[in-house]
Amino acid sequence: MIKINLIEYFETTLRECAGKTAVWDKEREITFDSLGKYSKSLAWEIVQNENAIKRPIAVYLNKSIESVYADLGIVYSGNFYMNLDVKTPVERIKNILELVQPVAIITNNQFEKNIKDVVPDGISLINLDLIDWEQLSWNDDELKSRLLLLIDTDPLCIINTSGSTGTPKGVVLNHRSFFDFTEWALEEFKFTGNDVIGSLSPLVFDIYSFELCLLMSKGCSMVLIPDNLSAFPVTILKLLQEKKVSFIFWVPTIMVNIANMDLLSQMSLPDLKLCWFAGEVFPTKQFTAVFAWMQIENCFLIIFKSLTINGISILNIIINFINGLILYKNNVICKNHFPNNPFRTFGCLLFRNIE
Repeated sequence: MIKINLIEYFETTLRECAGKTAVWDKEREITFDSLGKYSKSLAWEIVQNENAIKRPIAVYLNKSIESVYADLGIVYSGNFYMNLDVKTPVERIKNILELVQPVAIITNNQFEKNIKDVVPDGISLINLDLIDWEQLSWNDDELKSRLLLLIDTDPLCIINTSGSTGTPKGVVLNHRSFFDFTEWALEEFKFTGNDVIGSLSPLVFDIYSFELCLLMSKGCSMVLIPDNLSAFPVTILKLLQEKKVSFIFWVPTIMVNIANMDLLSQMSLPDLKLCWFAGEVFPTKQFTAVFAWMQIENCFLIIFKSLTINGISILNIIINFINGLILYKNNVICKNHFPNNPFRTFGCLLFRNIE
């Protein structure tokens, strides 16, 4: 049976992995059962307060258990999420909100104070700290009926570009895109429910949404690695050891630092089986050292080439799997054909571009 939305994956996982840890967040963890309950309860909060369907809802939180169930709750409500970087200057956040016009922003006490003065009129705030989580409730039938209104080409999320060349551009990615990519990855790399994802990518990166798909589809556990650990490779490797991480995506800079410090010869990572890299040049000397180590450790290395169009770097991972048109100001500027591409269009569309 063809799946229509990614919640269909997740509902099966919730039944099969209820008591298993879904997410580790520093000293905290949450099971799949609890993650499902928080996600559905938040979805019901969205439905009761906004009654929106197929609309963008922003998330302004740091990477945490709360941000994971915020994204899932939005999808359960029949809408699509747009994660915002809490380190982004508020004026840029304001530009993004004015451009996309989400119906609401999910945040908490810690971060609401940063943006409350720049939120455009008509966009409501949902503060997680003001929700009574002791009284978790939702209407299963109503949530299911809303999901039945979706089709597979409806959006799952919006990813914003960095804005390095001007106003950030919103890229809409749909459910079918992630179905195709995830199912290819599951078949190609044999992900199972025993895999543990080292999630180092920021919430605003496309790869984070793929990691979320692995959690939903196979019951893989996610270890949320704080962004600031990028500068501390020893600490990262110790965390990978401790949590028995089997899959990680990171930019070459981190591995260059690890190679320069010769850490791979000092620390064993027997559980790490798959590494993905993208986003920048990987110097030959350090790459050779890392690749030699991976051959010894039986670890599979995948490198995704970056693509730049008119000076705009567009989704380093996902862009490589697009088999269709990339639209810019409603004009076709690039068309990619991959003869062996197992995917249909990977839903990449520059969204409401503003000069």
